[in-house]
Amino acid sequence: MIKINPDDHVLPRPVERLPDYANAKARQTLAERLTDAFGLTEASATTIANAIVNPTEVRRSIGEPSDPDVERIPVPGGTLLGIRTQVWARRVMPDPRNPRTLPSRKHPFAVDPGTGDEDSRFRPVPEPQPLDLDRPQSAELAVEVESRHHLAWAAQQTAAYVLNDNDWRVSIRSQGVMEAVWLVATTFKHADGSDPATTLTTAEGSSRATAVHNLLQVVSGDVPYDDNDAGMRARVKRLNDAFDRGERDSDTLVALRCERIPALILVGFEPYPGGATGFPTAVRSFVALRHVDPPKPWGEGPENESLADEVLDELLRRGLITATEREYYAGSCTKAEARAAHLPDDPVLRAARLVHLFTAGDGEVFEAIRTAVTSQSTRKRMTPKLKNDLATALILRAVSKDRADVDQIRRYLRHAFGKAAHRREAWTATSRSISDLESAALKEVAQAIATQGEEPGPASVELAVRAAFPLVVDGRLNADRGTSNNDQPDRRTPGEVLDAMRRNPQGVRQLAQALRDYSDGVAIRAVGEDGAVRKLQGSGEEQVVSDVWLRNEYPPAGKAKAARPGDSPTDRYDRAVEALGGAMQELQRCFDALADVVGDDGQPLVEQRGVELRLTEPWREALRSVDEELLLWSRAFRRRHGQPRTTAPAYDNDADREFDDEIEDQWDADEGEEQGEGEERDTEEV
Repeated sequence: MIKINPDDHVLPRPVERLPDYANAKARQTLAERLTDAFGLTEASATTIANAIVNPTEVRRSIGEPSDPDVERIPVPGGTLLGIRTQVWARRVMPDPRNPRTLPSRKHPFAVDPGTGDEDSRFRPVPEPQPLDLDRPQSAELAVEVESRHHLAWAAQQTAAYVLNDNDWRVSIRSQGVMEAVWLVATTFKHADGSDPATTLTTAEGSSRATAVHNLLQVVSGDVPYDDNDAGMRARVKRLNDAFDRGERDSDTLVALRCERIPALILVGFEPYPGGATGFPTAVRSFVALRHVDPPKPWGEGPENESLADEVLDELLRRGLITATEREYYAGSCTKAEARAAHLPDDPVLRAARLVHLFTAGDGEVFEAIRTAVTSQSTRKRMTPKLKNDLATALILRAVSKDRADVDQIRRYLRHAFGKAAHRREAWTATSRSISDLESAALKEVAQAIATQGEEPGPASVELAVRAAFPLVVDGRLNADRGTSNNDQPDRRTPGEVLDAMRRNPQGVRQLAQALRDYSDGVAIRAVGEDGAVRKLQGSGEEQVVSDVWLRNEYPPAGKAKAARPGDSPTDRYDRAVEALGGAMQELQRCFDALADVVGDDGQPLVEQRGVELRLTEPWREALRSVDEELLLWSRAFRRRHGQPRTTAPAYDNDADREFDDEIEDQWDADEGEEQGEGEERDTEEV
């Protein structure tokens, strides 16, 4: 069985031997070619040549100095010239003034350098300037720093911020760097009189270079001053020897993936004829095209659509679905074509099949999903939430509504498939009739009641998954809409409401009624405990369900359902149960409030002072009496609604139970992330 680890979700990239560190002659020849072709200084050209993994190949690719063959990149004001290649990660430096850190910097006008906290020990590193002010269009930059210590401090501050704000380490540990970093030859000039130091510095940040240095335990501030060729050559040889011996420990694998990274080295700039744009401005314009004014993101809808299509393709490649099923799940075939292929043309049944495929599939399906997703994003975690998102994207291809309506349905439906739908052996998607499924689910619920709340079986899960489609698509069940102008009695997800319904005989009948009414094209009607359609008091009209009604009728555990007005014994009984439920919730609230009162020493005051006996003894007696009666009432409920078990237990082996335990852990992690999104939902307009 495949273990699911949310922190190991990226398929590791295979490692290979590193190229030998180039000899001095090859690097010197490339440096001379760079100087001749682009007018770079000896220091800049040497820095670039020393960083490139294969200088001979780059020298040949440049062509003749009089007409170099390089990548031409249009930017406002002219054209940048670049070389795409691989560089040694230890020979490049992340920008010590990463623009991400700009708002958090402490400037001298606010705090005198050295008088405040560590983040103001030095003044911020200034903007890069042309290396030669008489040649502002030369592809070389200069940065003024006070000393080597100033640069090391700036690099350390920036690395800490980037790793907290935009951490790529998990992805890069398994994949290495896959997208080229942008590099510029930069000379650091020291105000303390030390010799200038030249190195390749990232132009756009770079969060990836920072992550690589952290993984390799490289001190970024030391890179401009490290010219130890022997040490570099020995390190490469040591890693290659380990590779040849078959060593595959974590540190060796990370080093083999991260010691070299893809790069775009900016080596020249051609301004417009008569233009005055300098190289530093051109570089800032280039960076802004990615970070300041980038293409508009696709958004969750298109992003999940693309990922879901890739999952279907991967499932097809692995032989886990047929070509016909791929077209069916993708919504690319007509209903007539689906019927001809003996596939259900009911969008409800198609939705259930998709949910089962994505949420309850076996290890091979999980591997296919992981491979497909990480082919487009190495930072997405293989969680229940992601699988719900992908299934929802494909389910909605059976919905022909306006784009705004479909987007709202997507935001609600993605929360409609709860924990039970993700359990491996919990259920399967069948083509049983609604009546057969309802009958089986009622038996399961009766067995669960008889065994004091045991998990109902697969029929109830399938029924809830099926009913999610009509209830959400028809606008009868919504996700949490926030607190602004919201009349929802609770903030449960649709999946939690459906889970409460599938555990209750009346709820099971309501789920079946939703499927029947949606199939018949009529508004979904409410049913009572006997399954009969309810009538509105006074008018005699049939009652239709709504989000608020469902939440009141099928409340969370410990809360009684909302009682209806009326004076029949049943009405009075419902109101009394609701009142008792409210009293129990208030009792728990008051108990917690008392326990939370702390004294001057920070300890709960009630644990020090206690509560006098003349209060606690009557309270305990009342609780004992209530507890005894509640036990009798629960037994009466089981006698009326329960029946002995007639089916096998949910788990046939330990592997399935272990799988479900992992799903529980992932679900809890997802819920933690969802809480972080709650503030956005609070402000969402209804």
